[in-house]
Amino acid sequence: MEGLTQNEKIIWNSWEQKATRDVVREAAAKGTHIGLAVKYLMTKNAWSESTANDWFIAEVKSWTVQLLLRKQIHKVLHILNKVEINPEDHLMTLAQSATQIEYRDFLVEHLKKISKDIKSENISRWENFHRHWNLLRYLEKSFEVDGTFKQNKVFGSCADRVFVNESEIKALTIEKIEKYPSEWKSKIATSLFFEKFEFSLLEFTSPTHAWVYLVENNKAMILVRWINVQLSEVVRDMNARYNFFNNENFMRKLLNIDTKGFDVNLLEKLDNIFRIWPVTNDMIEFVTKSNCFLYTKMCVYDTLSSYGIVIEEERKNIFQIIKRLSRTQNLKMIDDVFSESCATLSIQDFYLELAKYLVKNKLYKALTICIDSHMLNIDLSNVEVEAKDCIELWLLFKSIEQTSDRQSHVVPVYKTCQQIAKNDIDNYISANPQLFIGMILLEDSASLFDIFLKEDYLEFKDFKLPNKGYRNKLPHMYNVYNKYCDSNNTYECRDVNVYQLLSGYRGLDISKIFEFQLMNLNINHIATDKSDRRSLGSLLSHDVDISELKSLSHHSIEMPDFANEKLMKKYGYDAKLNHMYYLKQYRPCNASQAFVSQQYLTHNRLQDKNIKSACCEAHALALQNCFDSAMTACAISFVAMIGCNPTRCRVHISAAHMIREFFVSHKKLSELEANKQVGDFMAKLIQSHDDTAKTILKYLEEITLIKTRELKQSTGRHDMSVVLFESQIVVKFAVLHNLPLPEMQLREFIKENSWFNFLLFGDVFRYPLNQMLQLSQEFEKKSYAEHLKHIMLHKTVEEEKEHKYVPSNGQRRLMRLNSVDCSPTQSMVFDFPSDSFMGRELWEVAAACHGPEDPPAALLRAADLYREPLLVLIASCYEPNAVDVLWAHWILSSIDLTTCNRQELQSEITGKPPAQLFLTLAKVCLIEGYITTLYESTLIFMTDNLLALLALFLYRCIRLRLFDNETNKYLNSFLQQCQRKYSTESNGSPWDLSTKALQMISVELVKTALSNNFDSAFHQKEFLKCLAENEFGKSFIGTCPHFATMYEIMKISMETCHIINVPKMLEDESDKYLSECIDMYKNNCNYDVAFKIAKLAGLPIDDIVITEWRRKSTDFLDDVDRETPLSDEDLVKFIAECSGVLKESGVTCKQATEFLNSLVNNITDGKQKFYAHRLVMSWFDENHEYGSDREVTEHGMWEAYFKCENQDQIFLDNYVSTLHFATSLQKNASESRKFGVVNSEEPFSMTLHEIEVESDVGNIEKVVILEDEEIDIWRKTINRLLEMRLIVEAFRLSKLFKISDEYLCRSACPVQIMRTCLKLAEGTCSPYELPQELRLIISSPTLQNKLSLSETSDASFEELVVIQERQDSDSVPHLAVRQEADRLSALDALAVRSGLAVAKQIANYFRIALQIGWDYMSVLKYQNRALDFISLVSGKSRMTLANLVFRTFNVPTKQIADYLCREMVSAIISPHLVKTSTFRQKEHFQYTLWGYVLDSDIEMFLNMRPDACSHIGRLILDHLIAFQKIYKASDSIKIPENVFDDSCLDVETLIDEEYQNLEGDEIESILTEEGTLMSAETESMFSVSTVYTAGNKLTKDSRRNLFDVISKSNVHIRYEVKSSIRKITKGAKLSSKQVNTISIELLVLAHECFSCACDTEGVAVVLRSAQALAARLLAARSWRLMVRLLTGLARYTECAYILQALRENHQFEYLLGQFDYMLGQKQDKIAEFKHGLLDFLKTHCPGDTDTYIMVSLHFNMYAEAANVKRKQALDLIDDLEKMATDAVKATSKKSAQPVWPQIHDNVPTRTLLETALNHCSDAAELYLQGGCTGSAGEMASLAQRIALQISLMNASPTRLILKRTNEQMYTLVSEYLSFMEGLVLLTGSGGETWRELAYRRTLGNDQAYLRDMAAYRPDIAHDFINRYKTETKKTPVSVAAMTELRNLLR
Repeated sequence: MEGLTQNEKIIWNSWEQKATRDVVREAAAKGTHIGLAVKYLMTKNAWSESTANDWFIAEVKSWTVQLLLRKQIHKVLHILNKVEINPEDHLMTLAQSATQIEYRDFLVEHLKKISKDIKSENISRWENFHRHWNLLRYLEKSFEVDGTFKQNKVFGSCADRVFVNESEIKALTIEKIEKYPSEWKSKIATSLFFEKFEFSLLEFTSPTHAWVYLVENNKAMILVRWINVQLSEVVRDMNARYNFFNNENFMRKLLNIDTKGFDVNLLEKLDNIFRIWPVTNDMIEFVTKSNCFLYTKMCVYDTLSSYGIVIEEERKNIFQIIKRLSRTQNLKMIDDVFSESCATLSIQDFYLELAKYLVKNKLYKALTICIDSHMLNIDLSNVEVEAKDCIELWLLFKSIEQTSDRQSHVVPVYKTCQQIAKNDIDNYISANPQLFIGMILLEDSASLFDIFLKEDYLEFKDFKLPNKGYRNKLPHMYNVYNKYCDSNNTYECRDVNVYQLLSGYRGLDISKIFEFQLMNLNINHIATDKSDRRSLGSLLSHDVDISELKSLSHHSIEMPDFANEKLMKKYGYDAKLNHMYYLKQYRPCNASQAFVSQQYLTHNRLQDKNIKSACCEAHALALQNCFDSAMTACAISFVAMIGCNPTRCRVHISAAHMIREFFVSHKKLSELEANKQVGDFMAKLIQSHDDTAKTILKYLEEITLIKTRELKQSTGRHDMSVVLFESQIVVKFAVLHNLPLPEMQLREFIKENSWFNFLLFGDVFRYPLNQMLQLSQEFEKKSYAEHLKHIMLHKTVEEEKEHKYVPSNGQRRLMRLNSVDCSPTQSMVFDFPSDSFMGRELWEVAAACHGPEDPPAALLRAADLYREPLLVLIASCYEPNAVDVLWAHWILSSIDLTTCNRQELQSEITGKPPAQLFLTLAKVCLIEGYITTLYESTLIFMTDNLLALLALFLYRCIRLRLFDNETNKYLNSFLQQCQRKYSTESNGSPWDLSTKALQMISVELVKTALSNNFDSAFHQKEFLKCLAENEFGKSFIGTCPHFATMYEIMKISMETCHIINVPKMLEDESDKYLSECIDMYKNNCNYDVAFKIAKLAGLPIDDIVITEWRRKSTDFLDDVDRETPLSDEDLVKFIAECSGVLKESGVTCKQATEFLNSLVNNITDGKQKFYAHRLVMSWFDENHEYGSDREVTEHGMWEAYFKCENQDQIFLDNYVSTLHFATSLQKNASESRKFGVVNSEEPFSMTLHEIEVESDVGNIEKVVILEDEEIDIWRKTINRLLEMRLIVEAFRLSKLFKISDEYLCRSACPVQIMRTCLKLAEGTCSPYELPQELRLIISSPTLQNKLSLSETSDASFEELVVIQERQDSDSVPHLAVRQEADRLSALDALAVRSGLAVAKQIANYFRIALQIGWDYMSVLKYQNRALDFISLVSGKSRMTLANLVFRTFNVPTKQIADYLCREMVSAIISPHLVKTSTFRQKEHFQYTLWGYVLDSDIEMFLNMRPDACSHIGRLILDHLIAFQKIYKASDSIKIPENVFDDSCLDVETLIDEEYQNLEGDEIESILTEEGTLMSAETESMFSVSTVYTAGNKLTKDSRRNLFDVISKSNVHIRYEVKSSIRKITKGAKLSSKQVNTISIELLVLAHECFSCACDTEGVAVVLRSAQALAARLLAARSWRLMVRLLTGLARYTECAYILQALRENHQFEYLLGQFDYMLGQKQDKIAEFKHGLLDFLKTHCPGDTDTYIMVSLHFNMYAEAANVKRKQALDLIDDLEKMATDAVKATSKKSAQPVWPQIHDNVPTRTLLETALNHCSDAAELYLQGGCTGSAGEMASLAQRIALQISLMNASPTRLILKRTNEQMYTLVSEYLSFMEGLVLLTGSGGETWRELAYRRTLGNDQAYLRDMAAYRPDIAHDFINRYKTETKKTPVSVAAMTELRNLLR
């Protein structure tokens, strides 16, 4: 402790009482004693300083992780700033490895908030981190449904698919996903993008992956849109071109996606993406290889074909090509389509295939029509011979048609003959002499009679033909030849007119043409007014034979000819035939002859004036008819014929055609509109409108640029031959009209930095030098601009020097090196001195320097003397390796020094190494302002060196003031190459410096530039921004200022009027300067600026924030404009807001608490003062500050609390809740308490030592004795704090105040009880060492009664048993056993006495420890694995322990569901793994769990957590799916021959391959240190959760059938479920019978769970699955298992199909014999079974009464059987009535009177009545056995009536007395039946009615009736006699009847 201050010694002593971890946390929270803490760690642990530092940082990071889990982010940021750990770096590291989604996203959310302040060196990492987090986030969202993971995912298809299961996604972190291959991430991102259309995911994808995804998923419409957007600058009208996609038939296809449903903004974004995503050949080939739908391929191929792209397989299929073009409505544009730059099939290839097809099918006419001139130069080498010959012949015919003059016809004709003759052309022509004559006539140099003159060969221009003698073959021509050669033969030349030549043609009689004139001459006939105007056709005779020509008719008068002058005057046309006339007649030769003859006739010579005029006329005529190709050709020919240059006319015509084509193809004008506009242009051009020429030139430039761009897009580069060819018209047009030469193409080259094409274009078209120089300066790269300028100027000089007349007088060449950089303000443009004297003097000096022995030294001295750097360059020719010395001399000779002496500078740099040399002179250049000179020197002496990059960066920033991306690129390139460890390009140059030297030079030059070269703060900020963005100085070896911080400070200060001085920030005492600036900002109330600068500079911020809030508090308290008076609540809210800001700002605890306490003094109300003090206390608690200041605040807080009148109304909760309550103006207490609920619901996890250390109760010095009236309040307050789990505060409160021993004996302090509970549980205190007051409390009778009634004594027997077992095994004496039991009793008693939940939890912890045989501390340590405790006990005690664990540790419902599910599944499967036959419960379906029968006691387990029942059921079904899939139970089973034998089911089946090679460690427990791996957060692809909702994935029949799901090939089982099954089965082999039995039991168990939870969906899944399983059992004839399935589910209505199957297979008796042991003694189950079975028979087998009665009697259900008998009897009576009624209806047609239904005595009727009588008798007997006496009586009465009916049949026919109405019954008794028969009919309920009817019939004196009455019922007769005595109305008949009755009675 030597060297420590007194305060540090006090802190050191306090630390010795604490744990090392607490010391680190305290120091980190305060941030003031970190160094002291490191020394403490070094001393205590004997560590080195580095080890102590590392341990300190590691512990702080560990603490921050704990705080972040509690979401205390602001505290973490405060701690990290105090410890100087980069917050963003630390948070990113934690988030990268975080697996909890909520925790990770919480970190990322706060990283986003601080992303603006992230350091420049972390920006790239943050961007990469954010991209991967974004991908992981959307990947998790794709799994998440309703907050849980519901399915697994497969991305892609076939072998390239990416499979992501739920366990992988749960364990996936940002760190892991960053390491995944890019292919994996690309596929995932592509799939997620097209699901969510989240465009940020495109950072991972590529066009190829997107294309593959769209093709595999048949996204046809998106593919079509992509192709259109990519391949078209302007997307063509889709409605017009792709109507076939929108018809109804096509929409019925399974198009997964259609762009019609997309949002407009989404489509625009997609289009922007598609414009930059190319469609490559590999993509198109993938469509061919893929297995996508045919309609998808059709859409893609059709769309591609509209741009000329045809796949290789279809290029020979002309049918398919035409079909696709027809569907896309592009057949008319076929030439344009296959002329596209992107077309894969040329127009020639297309027409070749078409020609081959037409030739093959002999469609020659179509061949002529369809194909024009596209095939003239086509290659036919690969065409079949037959087709090739035909096509070549046809092409030759075409070539003949397209020849222009006579001579050019000869060769095509010869080749055509050669093609036809097949290499025998001589004989072919000899056989066809007309061809020979034709070629002679076409040949200019041949004469017709050469055929007879030349005997061997006839010479043509290009070939020769043998003369095989044609005298015999051409006899007539030979005769003409002889006459021609005969000199004696003379001919008379006569003029022959055209009429004579026409004589006889088609029967024309020319004599009639002038018939009217002849008639006038001969007859002197006077002509009528109307002349004979007959047509030439009328002169033809109708019977003329046109095969022969008529001879010339002879008349007496000679026919006139046109040479007759009179006839010409009378009938001739008078017109001036000049050259314009012939031009309009398309006769240029005649026009030129007419013009020349006219000129010679008029002027006797050709005048230039007239020639020019004729040219202009022809030019105008051509422009007026610019689209008439014949007219334009005629005009151009005429101009050339008269000796003028037709270029101007050609250019104008070409320009017109180009503009017209542009208007039609690009501006979409019609041809008529385009012709009109171009015609207007040409008309104005004729009128010499200058604006028109400029407009035309602009159009031509635009057209040419579009063509070259299209060419570049198709080929990927500029084809300069095409560019030059396309641009010649534009240049010629500009030259003809004296316009500036076009610049658009040159500017295009400038944009692309294509300097060579730029020079080539200008050189070919001879652009003016000034124009080229001006354009060259527009290059983005200024180096290009300067080089081009140098090249062009030097080219000019060299060209001049090549001419002889330019003298070479020794002048120096004009180079950039001659530029003189005189000052920093000099212009960028280099001045080339033209003074000849200057040049001559320089060369004289240079020549003089060659004289001495050491020319280099002389040149260097001369350079220094004359300030001429060129001499240094000459010296470099002598010493090329001394570039460092030469560079220094070049610099010194190029600059003028003002700030230092030249000699001193030279002496200073002499002998220095290159690094120091360069740094010294470069700094001088920067200080003096010669940055351009420095930059040029690097270009000359160190071109390929990194220093040149650095100089270029400085040059652009300082001289050019350019801080753009290009500048950043240069700096970034320098930094990247500078940071390389080894140089790969070192060539031994002195400038190849080390990395350290380069970094040192760059830092110093940057500092110098910042200090001297920027006179504007804005430029300084931009320069710093460049340095910050490129992370200048990061990872440098030496020291370097933090330029990123300086940039931020500069940017912040520029928001104010006081800007930070950057040079002062570069000084050593920059902190002092920044402190002064901060004070200035603070005094000017610029607190935000001061705070930000202080944070960036790492200076204290306490004074800034405190000063700001002190001013705010003064304004708040002194606000006179406040509407309402200032209340203490407002002041508390102000303190809360202030406290929050101070915490966020990172103010130290001491400063903050002092300031807040000063505000608290302004509060008078005790309640509000308590809130204010509590806000201050949060600072001490969060920073773990202890001492007198905290104690004073605590005393003030609690004293204010005690003085309040009603403490129950005061808001008392943790500090976070109090802060929220205060900021909400104390109006929403319930909302504020939510912040404390989380803390109170967490399981207790602290030991007594941890509590005492954190509360620091041992160091509390100020203790106050409480008054009597405050003691109860004190106790209640402590109790409330303990209930809220604020244990540290409760302990401190119990220590801060003291009460007298008298009160302490009355009732113990809650803290004392809590402390004692902890001591008892931890074992540091014996139950016999308790204080007296606690012993009295425990032994009180009241408490004992509470204990006897509480639940804490329920498990005492099991606990004692465990204790007994433990002491037996460990030889522990019985005294220790008794002590443990007493310890538990004491804990229970104290928990009940205190009523504290935490005390009860401690007691439960200890109870659990006793039951599992552990100690309390182990239970506390491993409470995160609470479920593992249950497995440590066995038997029924597990149930008690499980309930205790669930309740004590607040285990989540999902975790409980997982645990119970695994236990239940294990209980069902495990018995089947026993190899012996000792386990017979499986034969009777009796399974036990924890000692309880699972079938009967299942509700006991489900009631442990009722809200988990549904979830347990789903998990059981998941286990069932896994079990079925593993054991392949869905395979078909062979039906045994014996239907009652199911022994064949015991054949062992193979298990799934993944369980065949089961590893031993996989069978072990799947628990880890962190807890159980199994969870239900995610579900399998076809889990039960999916079956509920994924109806679209399955068919309608199987959407709720798990067994159909199992058969799916793509089903995937969750890892947790498979692991659970693997652990239970241990890879054992099970028979099919066992598999089916287990499946049934799991279904029954799941059904119980769903029924308990009233989950109808789950029940539906179970029932549908049971139906599928029953079908499988039926196929195997496993009746016993079907009965178990039926009785287990007890859904007899829904499972009626099982009963039906048993009945159809005659197994109903088997069912009745099996149910009893299956259902056992469960009466409710038996009752359900009975009623369900009978309901089935009643509903589905209504006619099978025997079975119904058998079942009823089997179950002793006599009433049910009697009901059947009763119904049978009544049905027979109904049949009898129907027979009688039908007979009545038959007779009633003959008689109108109503007829009583009668029956006849026959066998059917008697049999029917006897059967009904038997049924009634049986029903009565069964009713009596069932105890239904009433029903039995009714059936007995019915039996009597039936017997009566049978007796009446003796007198057949007789009336029907059964099933009669009351009136009919009365009639029968009164009129028809005898006395006894009536008595039988109405016996029972109708007795009184019968007496009345019998009395009335007696009065009628019916003798037979009276005799029967007297004989059988004399008692009734006496009653009637006595009744008659009272009769008032007596008649003689009645008197006689009574008299007769008396006589009979006597």
